[in-house]
Amino acid sequence: MREKVRVAVLGASGYTGAETLRWLLGHPAVEVVGATAHKHAGKRLAELWPQFHGHELVLTAEPPAADVYFLCLPHGEATRLAPTLAAECVIDLSGDHRLPADQHRRHYGFERPGPPWVYGLPELGPERLLGADRIANPGCFATALSLALLPLAGKMSGRVAAVGVTGSTGSGATPTDTTHHPVRAENLRAYKVLGHQHVPEVENAIGGIRLDFVPMSGPFRRGILVTYTLPAVPASLWEGFYQHNPLVRVLRAPPEVLHVVGSARADIGVIEGDGVTVVQCAIDNLCRGAATQAVANLNLRMGWPMQLGLDRIGAVP
Repeated sequence: MREKVRVAVLGASGYTGAETLRWLLGHPAVEVVGATAHKHAGKRLAELWPQFHGHELVLTAEPPAADVYFLCLPHGEATRLAPTLAAECVIDLSGDHRLPADQHRRHYGFERPGPPWVYGLPELGPERLLGADRIANPGCFATALSLALLPLAGKMSGRVAAVGVTGSTGSGATPTDTTHHPVRAENLRAYKVLGHQHVPEVENAIGGIRLDFVPMSGPFRRGILVTYTLPAVPASLWEGFYQHNPLVRVLRAPPEVLHVVGSARADIGVIEGDGVTVVQCAIDNLCRGAATQAVANLNLRMGWPMQLGLDRIGAVP
């Protein structure tokens, strides 16, 4: 194994950037050489995020020299910045490089030059990521929705419906009229019904399906739970598909968000009924839906075990 890979996180003032730093700073094969946050340049990381007490990393306005960059930036900024970065690999956690140009324009509202990057859902095949120089990290809802359906890829077609609930950190650190705590606490609301930007990611990953998705905004900070109701399929299909995956656990019971918060793991619950199967997936939107998936992509890109640096126990209530 290569001794150390120098990495930098661009966009450390957001939740995704901070979570990515949290995992990278504990990674045995990584040296964090810098992090950017334009409005906070010159501050120590712990001044912005007290959770990082003891780490003397100073935030900068400009990217430092690094082998690998993690782009934790708002949609649109990664497209502008990525061509200026000279590095072995760039991993984009925004939506800028996930979709073909026509789908990207329709769902994100601006042109994106060039083809999509390698789509970084590890379960689509680790060989796709080995040596890749540009990796697009999947969306959080897209991750949960795809993991729940992947064992059926090539075995189903047509329309499939799902609902999902996400925590408030998925909306970013800046509050809006619909994400501010007073309108989110003690409330449950659907948004972007049948029009969420993560839907084409799932359709592209699974193939042969049309997804009708109802996303909902939940009154909690972290986590995602998605649910499909499908024609009868045996739970053993999921157990066989994921039996060697260290970051997915298959249950024959409903999964719970609380059990995955703060961890890199996805929990998939498969409940067989009379002529139907309910499949649910629970993830932490900031971990398996963003930061730890990006770190898993780095691991696979370098030829390391997917779970390297990711085998921490999740948060306890």
